Formats: sequence, structure tokens, C-alpha cells
Amino acid sequence: MALNAPTKRMWGRYEHSLDDKGRMVVPQRFREILGEEFVLTTGPGLHVRAYPLAVWEELEASLVSSNPLDELNPDLVVLQRMFGSCEFVRPDKESRLSISRHLREWAKLREGEICIIVGSGSRLELWSRQNWETCSTEFTAERTAAAANVLKGLSEDTGQAAALGIS
Repeated sequence: MALNAPTKRMWGRYEHSLDDKGRMVVPQRFREILGEEFVLTTGPGLHVRAYPLAVWEELEASLVSSNPLDELNPDLVVLQRMFGSCEFVRPDKESRLSISRHLREWAKLREGEICIIVGSGSRLELWSRQNWETCSTEFTAERTAAAANVLKGLSEDTGQAAALGIS
């Protein structure tokens, strides 16, 4: 599914602790891109995703179907249910984001513990340290090479290999 995301992307990794009310500070560099209101939802791999509204609206449109036969597609149903637990949120005046209990439980985010915040292009990912470390075990040289080959194939299909520096 291709998303026409905002021209400004979110990249980088930060760590902030959750306070005793399940709040964390949104990193400065992501605040303008996320906007005054954005969406939090569950993500695969047991993390929370934050989407700017424009990106969320496109994602939502791709998940909504008027075809009753789509209910027989288990992959679409899983995505609809996963993303169906979304919440529209606004940071407070101190740029703190309150993460609801059900989202914290999904991602194993605990009050007083560190939250890993990862910019992933058109979205932010909020990970518990434990879940991030588990996910990071997949970042091997072999997996990176395989992913680069997939990216190379995609970019060749669109004529962007040279622009990406992939040959």
C-alpha cells in the first residue's frame, strides 16, 4: 500500500521515560510533522504507532471496504482490527503525550521505564526497551542485504535506483 505521506519525514531514534501517568515528551523534531492532533494505534511487533492525520486518512481509506467479501480476507481483517484500536490525541502544553492504558499494555510500555521512539518515515514507533531489543535482533548483515535487494528491485521498477545510490 503506497501512502502519499507529507514531504517532511520522521527519522531518528530517541529515548524518553514514561512518567507515572503514562505520558512521554514528544521529541522536538517530530512535533511540527505530527501536528496538533495525530493518531496513536497498535503496530505489529508490539509497539505503538503515531501517524500524522494526513497519513492516517490515507491508511484508513485503504482499509475501509464496502465489499462484504473482504470480510473473508483474514489479512485485511487483522489490519482493520489492529488499526481499529486507534486514538486521536493531542500533546499537552508541555508537549507530553498521554498514552492510553490499552496501548501501553499492547506495547509493554511501563510507567517510569524508557520508551524508545523511532522515526520511520511517515510515522513514529513507540517501543518498550524489551520489545525494541527483541525486534533489533533482526538487524543483521544478512537481513540488511536482503532488504537492500528488495529495495533495489522496487527502485528499478520505478526507475529510482540511481537516485537512491543503488546499483
